[in-house]
Amino acid sequence: MTVHIAIVEDEVVWRDTLVDYLKRFETENDVTFSIDTYTSPIVLLENYKPKYEIIYMDIQMPYMNGMEAARKLRELDQQVILIFVTSLAQYAIDGYAVSAMDYILKPVHYYSFAMKLTKAIWRLGGQNDDSIPVTTDTGSARIRLRDILYVDVRGHMLTYHAHEGTYYSFGTLVSQEEKLREKGFVRCNSCYLVNLEYVDSLKGYTLYLKDGTELKISQPKKKSFLLALKEFHGEE
Repeated sequence: MTVHIAIVEDEVVWRDTLVDYLKRFETENDVTFSIDTYTSPIVLLENYKPKYEIIYMDIQMPYMNGMEAARKLRELDQQVILIFVTSLAQYAIDGYAVSAMDYILKPVHYYSFAMKLTKAIWRLGGQNDDSIPVTTDTGSARIRLRDILYVDVRGHMLTYHAHEGTYYSFGTLVSQEEKLREKGFVRCNSCYLVNLEYVDSLKGYTLYLKDGTELKISQPKKKSFLLALKEFHGEE
């Protein structure tokens, strides 16, 4: 199991401490971490892609504090587990407004850190059903639905276009549509099944995704697609 983690911390001593604790946790448990570090939330949020399962966020940072960054993060990613790191508990309590899972007080001690990381990994285990089997260059794997921008089909080959690459499986778009409809995936024509989370705009019969991808939407599908999109965002 590989867990993708981001650490957003401007103080090098605490940034290095969190990295060291994650590496220690790896040696003590059956888990592997992919770790990215950021000195500023501005850098994290610029061209953000929801590839992380867990983000550790310092609250007191220059230019943009962690709470403001968390609000912007939630506009882009509703699923990532957010854990605040702070020296002031009263700030961390406000984190529940941005669906933070927990907070860690500085100075950070390993036992507390490990307990809360275990809780986060346990929560991730409950999300494993939101994934599908695919084929990769090295064999088979599972890809999280939240990482998929859209699916297209040619013959009986399905191609999953995701943040970290392209994956394949055999099947029909109709069968996948039935499985993924309740997960926010909707057909925009006979070839494409789109994750509504990543729809940016629609102009005429061109659909624009948040990563810049352009897809064609068919006239027969346009009305139902727009209706599904409004329902997905809770609009009347």
